[in-house]
Amino acid sequence: MGNIRPTYIKRIAKELINMYPDKFVASDFQHNKEKVAELADSDSKVMRNRIAGYITRILATQKTQKKEYNYET
Repeated sequence: MGNIRPTYIKRIAKELINMYPDKFVASDFQHNKEKVAELADSDSKVMRNRIAGYITRILATQKTQKKEYNYET
């Protein structure tokens, strides 16, 4: 079973990915954490870390799905 995240964390993470697609890295949580601190108006460290973690997870999943798709074609 995975983590259940609040919708506001998911919404903010997806908005940041759509607005700044080249700023985040799929495999580097620390880098993503710094970028979220720069780009988003997060209230606390916990909120910043959860958003950065979700962004890392989304990008890693997209990267894996691209690899699988490329092998099938």
